[in-house]
Amino acid sequence: MEAFSDRLLREHQGAWQAMQQHRFVCEIEQDVLPQEVFNRYLVFEGNFVATAIAIFALGVSKAPDIRQQRWLIGVLNALVDTQIAWFETVLAKRGIDSVDYPDDLPGVRRFRDGMLNVAQSGSYEEIVTLMFGAEWMYYHWCKRVSLNTQSDEDLRRWVELHAEEEFYQQASWLKTELDRCASALSSEQKLTLSALYGKVLKWEIDFHSAAYPE
Repeated sequence: MEAFSDRLLREHQGAWQAMQQHRFVCEIEQDVLPQEVFNRYLVFEGNFVATAIAIFALGVSKAPDIRQQRWLIGVLNALVDTQIAWFETVLAKRGIDSVDYPDDLPGVRRFRDGMLNVAQSGSYEEIVTLMFGAEWMYYHWCKRVSLNTQSDEDLRRWVELHAEEEFYQQASWLKTELDRCASALSSEQKLTLSALYGKVLKWEIDFHSAAYPE
């Protein structure tokens, strides 16, 4: 029997492939991503970490039991202790001033506000769908890209962070948890989650496109 998470991947294969073949991804894979694009992306993604912390915190508050809460708290700790510190270090090293790259752009807002609004008003199952959509997609393109060389050491490390076993285990937990949640949902509820998953992929595409100047 097809797992619910695999059904989502199948139903939204067009958007999935569009993100996997996004200009941003392909230019990293070919080692031709302009430095300014990566700098801008670092600001946008670094700012989004605060949103991700809020989303996972909402996940903790809505989780059904301590098992899920324990895992999500571990993710929160990694975001607060590791990811924020990494962005602070890299931005300082590269001499990036966030004010030079304002993130009040449609593509950034759609991703940030869309994700946060769903987490605030939605269910635990919807939060898991959000993060599965983002992290499973991210792992797959980073794993593929990691097979090539990136001459920018910061870019290389960013790819590696999302291709390593630790991140894979986090994305896999979300996939398994989504399947567990779906087993108790009605057909109508599953359709709602499928539509949400499709939105997440489109938001991701818009977010990465925003790293390029108009």
